[in-house]
Amino acid sequence: MASVHVDPRVVQYVPPHIEPQEVYYGSYELMKPPIKLRIATGGAGQSGLIRALSDAFIDDQVSETGCEKFAVAWLKSDTAGSFNYLAQASADLSITYHPAAEDIAMQQGFTDRSVYAWRDHFMLVDLTSGVGPTSNPANLTTSADTTIQKLFSQIFRAAAVKPDAIRFLSRYDKSATNIKEASIWTTIGQVPWAYPYSEFYHRYTSFPFQALEVAAKLGEYTLVDRGTWYGVPAWVRQEMKIYMEGHDSDPNPILLNPAHVLVGTYGANKGTANAFADWMIRDEGGQKVIASFAIGGEVLYTKAPLADDVISDLRVGNGD
Repeated sequence: MASVHVDPRVVQYVPPHIEPQEVYYGSYELMKPPIKLRIATGGAGQSGLIRALSDAFIDDQVSETGCEKFAVAWLKSDTAGSFNYLAQASADLSITYHPAAEDIAMQQGFTDRSVYAWRDHFMLVDLTSGVGPTSNPANLTTSADTTIQKLFSQIFRAAAVKPDAIRFLSRYDKSATNIKEASIWTTIGQVPWAYPYSEFYHRYTSFPFQALEVAAKLGEYTLVDRGTWYGVPAWVRQEMKIYMEGHDSDPNPILLNPAHVLVGTYGANKGTANAFADWMIRDEGGQKVIASFAIGGEVLYTKAPLADDVISDLRVGNGD
C-alpha cells in the first residue's frame, strides 16, 4: 500500500525523478539504449537478481519481438518505498513481498496487475564462533519441533536476564523483513519497539546487505532473507550460524517471503511492464532465470508455485 496520495492523471503532473541505482542493457551495453522500464525493489537488486532478470528480458524481447533495443533501470527501495514509487508513477513496476499490502495497493488503484515472481525465505542468524562479541548469548537450541516463535521467545527471556549481552537487530524500515519480524514478535505477545523501549531491540534502519553486516560485526541476532544471506560477501557469513530457515516444503511456511511483480497503473512504460510480467511467469523466461540464479554455487531463490499452490502461499506469506 502507498503512504502518499497523488493523481498521475492530472495533465500537469510530472512524476518525481528517482535516480537509478543501476541501469542494465542486456547485450547492448556499448550502445546505451534508452531506459524503457523502471523497476522498484530492494534486496533482489543488491543480490544481482534484478540485473540477471533484466539482461535476459532485454535480450529476449529484442530477439523475439524485434522491438527497439532498450535499457532497464533499478530504483533501489524497500517494500514501502516501492509502493510509493508506483503511486507516484516514478516506477513502471515494483517487486514487493507482502500480499495483504499488495491487495490494498490494488484497491488504491495505482497498480492493476500482480503476478507471483519467485519464492524467497527468511532465516534467523547470529554469530557462532568466539570471534568478536559473545556468540549465541541466548543459548538457542533447535530440534525437530522448534518453531521460530519459540526461538524469539528464548531471545526475549534471555534478554530479560542478560540485557547487556543480548541484542536483536531490526531493520525498522517498513521493509518486508521488518514487517515479518514484527509479526513474529507480536505472536508471542511482545512489541519491543513500543514505549518503554526494550534495550535489547536494536533499531537499525538500512538496506538488507548493510544491516546484515552490522549484525555480524556486533554479534546480534537478526532475521534475514535467503537472497541477502548468500548475496553478501563471504566474510559476513563465515562467523555466523543459521538457527532456523524457511523452505518451500514447510507445512506452515511462516518464513516464506513471496515476491510479486506489480504493474503500475500510470507508469510511462506500461506496455513494457506488462511484457515483463508476462515473461516473468514463463518457464523459459523469468522462471528459468530464477531457477539458475546462484552465487558461489548456491541457488538463492525458488520458482513461483504452480497455480494450485498460489492460494496457500498467499494465506501465509504476509511478510525484502
